[in-house]
Amino acid sequence: MAMTHSASSSRDSRKRRSVSHTITEAVTVVVSCPLRGTAICIALVALAMTFGGGGTSNPQNEMILQFLTAVLVIPLVASRHWQSGLGPINPSAWLLAGLCLLMPVLHLIPLPPSIWQSLPGRAIEVQSLATAQAGQRWMPLTMAPARTFASLLAMICPVLLMLQVSRLSIHGRNWICATIVLIAILSMLLGALQLSHTGGWTWSLYTDFSEGFLVGFQANRNAEADILLIAALAYGVLLTTRLAGPKPSAANWAALVLGIAAFLVAVFMTGSRTGIALVLPTLIVLSVMLWPLLRLKRSFVFAVCGALAIVLVSGALLAELHAVQKVVSRFTLKGELRWEIWADTNFAIKQVWPYGSGIGTIRPMLEAAERLEEVTERYPVRAHNDWLEWTMEAGVPGLIVLGAVAFVLFAMIVRAIAPARVNGSDRARMAQILFAIGAFVIVALHSVVDYPLRCMSVAALAAVAAAFLIKPPALQQNRPFYTAMEPLDPLLR
Repeated sequence: MAMTHSASSSRDSRKRRSVSHTITEAVTVVVSCPLRGTAICIALVALAMTFGGGGTSNPQNEMILQFLTAVLVIPLVASRHWQSGLGPINPSAWLLAGLCLLMPVLHLIPLPPSIWQSLPGRAIEVQSLATAQAGQRWMPLTMAPARTFASLLAMICPVLLMLQVSRLSIHGRNWICATIVLIAILSMLLGALQLSHTGGWTWSLYTDFSEGFLVGFQANRNAEADILLIAALAYGVLLTTRLAGPKPSAANWAALVLGIAAFLVAVFMTGSRTGIALVLPTLIVLSVMLWPLLRLKRSFVFAVCGALAIVLVSGALLAELHAVQKVVSRFTLKGELRWEIWADTNFAIKQVWPYGSGIGTIRPMLEAAERLEEVTERYPVRAHNDWLEWTMEAGVPGLIVLGAVAFVLFAMIVRAIAPARVNGSDRARMAQILFAIGAFVIVALHSVVDYPLRCMSVAALAAVAAAFLIKPPALQQNRPFYTAMEPLDPLLR
């Protein structure tokens, strides 16, 4: 009887432990959901990546994004109830936000006639206003106030996103990485429909887009390539956290290789030549991110070589596909118009140097500077070199502000890397810093031949990268995310 009673008690004890373990797992799932402030940041990133890809040719979607961003930010400002999961805003974030908005704000300030009429490139405007007997009107520095104001509204969205994401803990920032990866995957699925023309539809959110290529939620193939490359870095951050355990499984490494391969194939199908070239620096950053986690480094090198061999063989087999041939055919300089656009931009810079023409004025300035022998039915929208375009729009003051932004970002990187390297166990924090560095490298290099930051989706991811460089709030950083379970522990024992 005693043995029977003992066996029965043992079974009951195991049963109670099993129930307790089940309840613990259920509570963990519930508690692990993002808090309200984190959820709002997730929504802001998802909306920016989904509706921010229209660019200059599709302003309607940007207006939708601006409205939805304002609606989501209102609860954060109006009530502390919605700020759970968010810490205070770091002074570095305020400084960076102010620098980003400084030039368009300055360009919209009205100036007395004695000042604005003496600015270079204003002779025609002065004559026109004098003819209309309005020569003594106060005017801003920008030559197109409406375009500058529209640019200011577009810049406010990523700035607000940066301020809010900078308030997140390390765990909260991993939620942002997961969001970036999820939206990128959905964008790739949409891109597959675009390439297949399923149902005879183009499957694009925009009327003006890079038709025939994988663009997903973007209108421009170059922007989609940048989105996918940055998403690959975000995927690396998530897997770094996953692989940092005592013994990562082979399934985790397989997920890493297959996931990165999927992103790289999608980048190729965008047809963005520079985007494809930027695969190399992206892989370098990913390698730096994952290298400390490798225990069998030689085996990993062999695995990478094998994976590259598989990619090359697969590429050779798929080379006959029309979509692949269309991408390959783009790797030529025949009919390249960037050289002429850059020449016209340089001419426009000289006309308004050293004060610039105003943020967002690139199109009217290029139309005025376009040489007659280069005039075609297609009008230039951008300079296809964001460094040149910013120089023309902002002049010397803009270059000074740009240098200040670069200095602040560099200082943030230095301040972020030093403690992360000392605390070697903080792999997630170091991975997020490398994500930010990689994102800035992608954007900076692509800006030489394109205008990635003029796309609100890419600008939003650049804002996320800047926020990741800011030290997570101390209370959020030191307090585990699951501590909300502690009051339940006595009940579960």
